[in-house]
Amino acid sequence: MASIRPPLILAAALLGLAGAGLWTWRILHPRPAPRVVLLTPEIAGLDPQAAQGAGRLWMDQLEVASGATVLAPTTPPSETQLRSLPGTDLVMRLSGRRVGDALGLRLAWIRASDLADGRPWGIVEIPPEGPKEAFQALQRGLPLPRARASVRLLPEDAQRFWRLAAQVAVTDDAAALQDLDSARALAEAEPASAAAWLNCGEHLYRSLWAEPAGGSLPQGQALEAFDRALALLPGYPRAALLKGMLLTDVGDQRSALQELSAARKLRPGVPDLYAGLAYAGRTSGLLEGAGRAVAIRRRLTAPLDLPSPWFAENTFLYQGDTAAFRASLRARRDPVFLFYTGYLDLAEGHAAEALAAFQAGAALRGTSMPFSDLCAVYALAVEGKRVEALKALTAFEEARGRLRVPDGELTFKVAEAYAYLGQAEKADEAAGRAFAQGFGCLAWYDRSPFFAPARQSPRWTALRQHLQERQELLARSFPLSTFG
Repeated sequence: MASIRPPLILAAALLGLAGAGLWTWRILHPRPAPRVVLLTPEIAGLDPQAAQGAGRLWMDQLEVASGATVLAPTTPPSETQLRSLPGTDLVMRLSGRRVGDALGLRLAWIRASDLADGRPWGIVEIPPEGPKEAFQALQRGLPLPRARASVRLLPEDAQRFWRLAAQVAVTDDAAALQDLDSARALAEAEPASAAAWLNCGEHLYRSLWAEPAGGSLPQGQALEAFDRALALLPGYPRAALLKGMLLTDVGDQRSALQELSAARKLRPGVPDLYAGLAYAGRTSGLLEGAGRAVAIRRRLTAPLDLPSPWFAENTFLYQGDTAAFRASLRARRDPVFLFYTGYLDLAEGHAAEALAAFQAGAALRGTSMPFSDLCAVYALAVEGKRVEALKALTAFEEARGRLRVPDGELTFKVAEAYAYLGQAEKADEAAGRAFAQGFGCLAWYDRSPFFAPARQSPRWTALRQHLQERQELLARSFPLSTFG
């Protein structure tokens, strides 16, 4: 027996080294996240908003429990687009039905390579049971990695799941304020549900745009709700994104970049995290990093190249790539996108086209109301009603001053509007406020065509020096690797 022991020890040592080598290889060369193209869910027994919310929660489940890159096109892709996907992609059609408070699910899935070959779809069916249990059972039936730890995402109570599904899809700021008490009560009743806390945080965040500053909605409440969600699910993509957006809006890009970069390291395949990094980066003037984040996001969503549901991609604008910026605006009919369409048209001398875009944006009052108001100001200016436009702009700025989300990038749009209306001194004052609120993209202060009249004053010279100093400081703190 003694003669056998040395070979056994050697074999064990070699196996140990091999295992360590494999572990090291996996750390240094991690597998790319699986990618899922999730088609519009169809869940019977729900109104369209609740069905959309249930689909959003399923997307969260895939991201946090499988580490998947999930693409959810708002417009159904064509058969040609689906066949052009990389062969390893999974295409999913989620359907189901609500039965009382229970949820029955049916998911058809197929690899893109099999779709191109005309092979049949795989089917996973879950009979009606509690929604949380139904989602978990569906997850187990798919050819995707599964999280080893418990995923504390959904409410335990079935009725509260349905309330959450209806609230998750809210995009109207005024509606979010109206429904805020219900969202807060839901989170307090489900303290172990990350999605419930995220929903509460989003309702608070949206309400900050709709309630005057004299109300009872400090930004800290929203940040605390996002933190509760992230404590339950570290790197939870939507929570990290929204927290990063709010931090950027209030001028704390440093914390936003730290939060989003940490989430990106945990979940590198989630496109929205790169959109958030680009937002914090571009408003800090870190355009090279922001451009890198945008490029990674586009690579993750190719060939569908889905626009972010949260942002117009101003990184293109600030880099001087107006063609790419204009192309990115065609995806949505929203006041933000219509404002920038008119903005580009006006900068390029196409007043009639600009007026049409501004008027369309001014007429949409459900979401992005500040940009709807800006559209109205520019529409008056283009029509030659400059006195009325100036009055409307002054009233808009006074109203914004009473809200709880300063948003320096938006304040710079106010500065540009004052300059366009011939009020260079007011434009310089607004630009100073934009800087104080965190908007520090020196390249755009330097290049904005509408702000040009304000770049002649001594005040501008001093402001530019402050911009340059802060941008250099942030560049030293956040190298390109921050962005991916």
